[in-house]
Amino acid sequence: MKKLIVFDLDGTLAESKSPLDAEMSARLHNLLGVVKVAIISGGDWPQFEKQVLSHLPHDERLVNLSILPTCGTKFFQYKGDWTKLYSEDFTADEKKKITNSLERALGIAGFTVEKVWETKLKTGEAKSLSPR
Repeated sequence: MKKLIVFDLDGTLAESKSPLDAEMSARLHNLLGVVKVAIISGGDWPQFEKQVLSHLPHDERLVNLSILPTCGTKFFQYKGDWTKLYSEDFTADEKKKITNSLERALGIAGFTVEKVWETKLKTGEAKSLSPR
């Protein structure tokens, strides 16, 4: 018998950015009664709360569920409450170096950005991801 089953969230357990439907919630809850389950997604913790956890019964079966947000760079397990076991976060300097390198590469390649996406840094400052 399998000891762990791992699922991607969006497009597998639920439509992209949508909550688990009633049937999937029931099936996942039943599965948690017999085996450990891990769910991975590119979304962060709030997305899991909204899409998955708010649609599952809050009972003892949650100890068999592991949540891996942001492509597995964070790991949460239920121990009476959700506990973060690790979080592989970039430092501010690492983020700056990566962003600057990407912007230089885009400039060298002559790539023209049609839509600018931004990310909020922990300081609340918006960082443009388009070439300067």
